[in-house]
Amino acid sequence: MTEKATVFQTTQLGVETTAGTAVPANKKMGAVDIALQPQNESDVIRPQGLKYATGVAQNREYTNLNISGKPAFQDLAYLLSSLLHYTAPVQQAATTAYKWTFDSNVSAEDVGKTFTVEQGDTTNAWRVAGAKVSGLTLTFNNNNGVGISGSGVAKALEEGVTKTAGATLLNTTPISQTMVEISMADTQAGLAGATKYCRGFNLEYSLTDKFGLVFPIGCDPFTVEKAPTNTAKITVATDVNGRALIGKLRDGSTKWFRIKATGPVIESTYNHSLIIDFPAKIAAIGDASDMDGLFVMEFGLQPVFDTAWGKAMNIEIVTDLASL
Repeated sequence: MTEKATVFQTTQLGVETTAGTAVPANKKMGAVDIALQPQNESDVIRPQGLKYATGVAQNREYTNLNISGKPAFQDLAYLLSSLLHYTAPVQQAATTAYKWTFDSNVSAEDVGKTFTVEQGDTTNAWRVAGAKVSGLTLTFNNNNGVGISGSGVAKALEEGVTKTAGATLLNTTPISQTMVEISMADTQAGLAGATKYCRGFNLEYSLTDKFGLVFPIGCDPFTVEKAPTNTAKITVATDVNGRALIGKLRDGSTKWFRIKATGPVIESTYNHSLIIDFPAKIAAIGDASDMDGLFVMEFGLQPVFDTAWGKAMNIEIVTDLASL
């Protein structure tokens, strides 16, 4: 009997035309891992007077997705197309570069993509339909580099399927720490000309709990959008610029943040790139501490909706991915 060696257990996905209706999973991500985690909820039955259970009643069955790894520009476009509102990419001039723009409707549904996800090997596999990315956290750390983690929800696991043959491995251009710069400004317009901030050592941006499952009686579960948890935090030197964030906490004014990663050239003057812009209030101050001999402090950020801008965040990716 052939053993289920971990090294051969791959994951691939396909973009669904109708949410929850399975399609061939014909793409493989190059840097991000998606692990399927089957879940169930049940009641153990033990009548009064008996010491031991007589049965189990199954109530719910569904699947969680665990997302981890290192982000690549191409993989991130797929994940954000499910988490946020999807807009088709725009070709840049007559090149092979495409700009993907993501934001989130403030008082209306975000219409994003759902996936069919297959996992296993050539002998046997399983799959889920209706997979939806429900949360992502991007971390930019001076010691550990750029990381991604996240979660998702989907229907119950379907066993005994044959993996889609000939799945295409996406072009993979990882986002590395050497590509990244951070800038801050007091206004949204000021971000464009802001000097990069060279005393930031860790910046984490997180949007989670955005989708959940609803379980109708006798039917498959489906996803519904919820009020998400949107947080961020930054670790800075306790110099005059870092300490200026304390004043922002005291007066309640908004600080604007930009995370920008510039990768290799795609074609002509267009590079792989990622830009995350968001306004935030300073929500918390951590203890000052030592980091490699430097005195630093962590600030908790609360991203907010800006009425003049009409957004809570804007994410742009330029890469060589023309479509999902």
